[in-house]
Amino acid sequence: MHIFDDYKSAEKFLKKTLLAENNGGPKNATWCIIPAGGSGKRFKSNIPKQYIYFNGMRIIEKSVVSLLKFPDRASLTCIILIVSRNDKYCEFLKFGNSSSDLNNGVPIIALRCGGSTRGESVYAGVNFLKNIASIDDWVVVHDAVRPFVSQEALERLWDIGSEEPDGAILAIPVSDTLKLALVQKGQNDSTSVYVKKTENRENYWLAQTPQMFRFELLLDVFQGKTFLFSDEASAVESLGKTPRLILGERKNIKITTPDDLEIAEKWQLKEEGVTGGHTMRIGQGFDVHKFANEGQFVILGGVKIPHRTSLLGHSDADVLLHAICDAILGAAGLGDIGEWFPDNEPKYKGVDSRKILKKIISDLNTKGLVVHQIDATVICEEPKITPYKEQMKEIVTMETNCSFVNIKATTVERLGSIGRKEGIAAMASVSLLSK
Repeated sequence: MHIFDDYKSAEKFLKKTLLAENNGGPKNATWCIIPAGGSGKRFKSNIPKQYIYFNGMRIIEKSVVSLLKFPDRASLTCIILIVSRNDKYCEFLKFGNSSSDLNNGVPIIALRCGGSTRGESVYAGVNFLKNIASIDDWVVVHDAVRPFVSQEALERLWDIGSEEPDGAILAIPVSDTLKLALVQKGQNDSTSVYVKKTENRENYWLAQTPQMFRFELLLDVFQGKTFLFSDEASAVESLGKTPRLILGERKNIKITTPDDLEIAEKWQLKEEGVTGGHTMRIGQGFDVHKFANEGQFVILGGVKIPHRTSLLGHSDADVLLHAICDAILGAAGLGDIGEWFPDNEPKYKGVDSRKILKKIISDLNTKGLVVHQIDATVICEEPKITPYKEQMKEIVTMETNCSFVNIKATTVERLGSIGRKEGIAAMASVSLLSK
């Protein structure tokens, strides 16, 4: 994925990319804007909620992957993430370049031009498209934290919505009884809420995303630079237009609070075939390797870390991945890493420990088990681990498809062989779920 801090650089890149891929530029294009500039205050997290890990990927990554299921007839041309101006998390997203298999050939870019509200961020995206898109193109807006929109819903939205001059949105009918509230202020600023009346729920739908409109219509919407609307449909309605409601799905939830994340996790487990009656298995692993007398780096968690010498081992001596592998095997009751990859086998000489982990995960899945949580600790006096923990976490998450990965580091206060800087140890605890 390419990240830009200004319109001009992003325009230049897209024009060059799309000209090369479409022999003169896209025709009848569909552009997707994902406003992702929020700070996630309601989620009460130290990072924006769209970047929280969820079953092996960040939430925003899952939302983007879902959009790539748009039907080919929609001519999806580009996905544009509008992130905050000081966003640093987008740099860790795992989308490669536009030719990546994950991207299905659709360029994905991030623009650091987001505003403090959703409307400001969508406006920034629309404003960016002025010099690229045609007025007859379609623009699709999707929430960064709505990762479960299905291919069937996207096909319904496109096939029906593309025939509507005022655009269309996914939505679901209200199923609960709807009450209009009467709010009364009491003493000491206390608030009491009463039922004023019961509404006819048949007239109410809950708006979802994606929402799709002609580019020309969104240009009209943002002409006055008004950002007070809660979604694009309400902004379009202010022009006297009537977007069509297309039946969405209850699983297409927006993750706004920690409770929403719990619900989303249940949906994900259901999609992966993990039943409500699954059992949890727990394992622990430990490994230690001493320093060699040669080399210029150590490998920990799949990350090369510069150091005065390497670790000694039959494989690449990745002590962290070895501890994790042992913990996984222990939880599954499948022996230990030495039984699976003996150190007297020449074929495993210098082997990349990520390949060892992949093999174990592959076999694990055939037995109906998935990794639920990993908590690992690297124990050493040197090198410093903290600057590399995020990279390690990314790699372990990607290789195990585990949503809860935690990597820690500690010293032993110069006690024992580790304290004398003779090597590095690691320990890990892992929980598995049965499908």
